[in-house]
Amino acid sequence: MSREDDKVTSVVVGHLPTHDTTLEINVVPIPPAPQTKWAALYRSSFFQICVVSALAFCGPAMADAISVLGGGGQATPYTVNAATAASYCAVAIISLFGGPLASRMGIKGMLITGASTFAINGSAYYVNSKYGIQWYLILGRFLYGAGFGFWYVAEAAIILSYPEEGRRGRYLAIWVCSRNLGQLVGGSISLARNVTNAGAGAIATSTYLIFVAIEAVGFPVSLLISPPHKVRRADGVPIILAAKQPWRTELLALWRAIIHPRMLLLMPIGFYSYFYGGVLSTYLTNYFTVRARALSSFIVPSGIIVFTGFYGRLLLDSKRMTQRRRAQVGFAAFMIPSLASFGWLCANQAKFLHMSSSPKYDWNSSGWANAYIPFYIMQICGYLCQTYIYWLISCFVVDVQGNARNGGVFRCVEAVGQAVSYGINSNVEARFIPLAINFALAVICIPFTMVLVQQVPHYRDDSTLAVGAPAEGKGVEEG
Repeated sequence: MSREDDKVTSVVVGHLPTHDTTLEINVVPIPPAPQTKWAALYRSSFFQICVVSALAFCGPAMADAISVLGGGGQATPYTVNAATAASYCAVAIISLFGGPLASRMGIKGMLITGASTFAINGSAYYVNSKYGIQWYLILGRFLYGAGFGFWYVAEAAIILSYPEEGRRGRYLAIWVCSRNLGQLVGGSISLARNVTNAGAGAIATSTYLIFVAIEAVGFPVSLLISPPHKVRRADGVPIILAAKQPWRTELLALWRAIIHPRMLLLMPIGFYSYFYGGVLSTYLTNYFTVRARALSSFIVPSGIIVFTGFYGRLLLDSKRMTQRRRAQVGFAAFMIPSLASFGWLCANQAKFLHMSSSPKYDWNSSGWANAYIPFYIMQICGYLCQTYIYWLISCFVVDVQGNARNGGVFRCVEAVGQAVSYGINSNVEARFIPLAINFALAVICIPFTMVLVQQVPHYRDDSTLAVGAPAEGKGVEEG
């Protein structure tokens, strides 16, 4: 469909084959040509990605900023790890049923619902730090996790469905950079408030109030998002919407999405992708001082912003390689340094366990670089992994509800991995075991992901999606 089709008000898409079943597709309305520059911007796919990115800044970025401090900035990370495990259990439950919920609530409704719970996260840490009320930390993190599950599914559907071909990598990079720009701001605040604290212990309690204020901004920002049928993509291809189905049909489609071979191949890397969060958070807390952790919360997102920007723009959106070749090179680009970093971290952990007392590295301590560099590389590779996974999923996508369903299942697996990671790390004695498990998961996911990579079409033509063609991502193959 070209830009000259502005006079067309809708297009019938018919039926969409999705995971061995057939779902009816609504008549897809094509928004009229915008009358003003503001209208053109406001309804563009780029603006929707910007809104989601701003919400990523206000919500998960602030949560990550607290996590990057090590144990939520607390003197000991174990209660915080237990609370985070509870949070991701809630995320997993909501995400699993994301597709049917999106069909009822709509993507916009789910996004707003999730954003309204952002500030609960920072308040839970503040109350625990100031008053020592640990039950609210666990309850607050659970409530935040439930709301975040709604937001998580809506975000996945948007970042998978809205970008035009040739812009997917850079849009994903914008999203990832926004998450880390939030961490960068949070890290700057934390570093400024804790720069003179060269000892072990918890960060300044007042730091959390700034995080809460930023999280609270997420709710009004979420109101700027447009519903899918009003979004106008630059290539003129409408956002495809599946018709609302009965609960039984939705749940059947959900089950078929779960057991689909492609989803089964994605599950190992999905479980692995965020497992490192609890492992590295505990490592940072156990072996680094407060201001070294505050410095880390500043330099980690800085590196992630730079590397994901280059990764998305120069590799994932490269026009010099076929889509499948980009999938192959993109996987190796983060997995090889990840394996090297895990080996380095395991060697460090083994050395620390044989010391008479655990070291506490400050940024000017001897041995700081050896202890910190593998942590830093692994943090960057973790976000390259996330960028890659969503780019990989987008090679096989069609409709918004399908993306909500598939993205929800995948994010459920992610959340289960996070819950298990933080649960294991809530055990004071288990220091080497979580790291070894994380290393093993990295190795295990490689063959499954490589099989999936070999299924990626060599080329993709988004214009075919408007007539309900390749639901399974069977783009134009070479030869």
